[in-house]
Amino acid sequence: MISSTSTISNYVPLDVIDRILLRLPVNALIRFLCVSKEWSALINSSNFIKKHLDHSIETNSDRTLILKEIFVNPPSQSRWFSVPYSDNDQFGKAVQICQPLHNWEILDYCHGLVCLTFYNRYEEKEDIAIWNPLIRKYRKLPSEPIDKPSGSLYYSCSSFGFGYDPSNNDYKVMRIAQFFEGVLGEFFEVKVYSLKSECWKKIEKHLPIKEICSAQSVSLNGAFHWIVEQDNGSESILAFDFSNEKIRLYRKPSNEDLASLEVLGGCLCFIECCPEIPTYNDFWLMKEYGDESSWTRIYKIESDAVLWNTDYFKPLLFSKNGKKVLMEGVSLIWYDIKKKRGKKVRNRSFPKRFKTATCIESLLLLDGDNVIDPRQKKNKRKR
Repeated sequence: MISSTSTISNYVPLDVIDRILLRLPVNALIRFLCVSKEWSALINSSNFIKKHLDHSIETNSDRTLILKEIFVNPPSQSRWFSVPYSDNDQFGKAVQICQPLHNWEILDYCHGLVCLTFYNRYEEKEDIAIWNPLIRKYRKLPSEPIDKPSGSLYYSCSSFGFGYDPSNNDYKVMRIAQFFEGVLGEFFEVKVYSLKSECWKKIEKHLPIKEICSAQSVSLNGAFHWIVEQDNGSESILAFDFSNEKIRLYRKPSNEDLASLEVLGGCLCFIECCPEIPTYNDFWLMKEYGDESSWTRIYKIESDAVLWNTDYFKPLLFSKNGKKVLMEGVSLIWYDIKKKRGKKVRNRSFPKRFKTATCIESLLLLDGDNVIDPRQKKNKRKR
């Protein structure tokens, strides 16, 4: 019998423990940090965190939706929820979770991390934070000033991207600040934040574009992607590689001006948005990344295919059999590609309207700041 003062690793080899722990959900692993110093060191190691993430991606299990309630007055009363999503395309009960910071919005998400943004009106700057909601850890990025180019330029706006750099096993935030001065056109300042080095870096590279047309980028294959306008007035897709800082321009699959980018099924997704009656959304996938000839139109959502009045449907993921797409409109909708019909996901525990982030189990940001439950603060005050 194992005594209470002995560690399990005295009886079970550490490599066996390692293989067992890799298959456990993150909430169990967080509890096991207290088992022993050996277990804590193992679970906190970058090697174990990477292997656990790879296992979650490979098995595509223990997926979770994070819902941010919207159209709440006042906005400070907006709630966040965690919803388990099973392998049979079913949703569990939405459980309210604590947000790390108030009044922040979802910018993007990747590998269980959710990038949040908040516009600070008083200081006229955008604050950024990265949050792992499943282990209740976050990190607020250090404030980074916008360096105005020389000359009488006017600051226009900033566009952001968040994603994974596979070459350096790092997570990065990219900020492109746009400036303009009449007939001289647009000027850009590019900076990238590295979660690994915990600092911002200025990118001294000329962007061969006139304007960024999409406020938010999407991340795929180690690159940020924006829809941009070139100097000749034509639109294309700009890809900025994280690791080598190289820029590529890809042809759009259609000439529709009103469009956006998403990631669906591990592919770059181009969405045409036609606001004219009858409204529709046209969805294209670049099935072979980097190959412009691989653009394939996979489905089209027309106004009579769904019963909800919205101009844009954000694709989140394919169903297990690949015949349906889960989309975010005014709520969650399963769209049947073959039948060309949408069906609302009915779950009484969901808020009425919300924004969605999809998460997988990961221990990323285990060394981040703790998300404090406000109810715990109230209890401490009473004591």
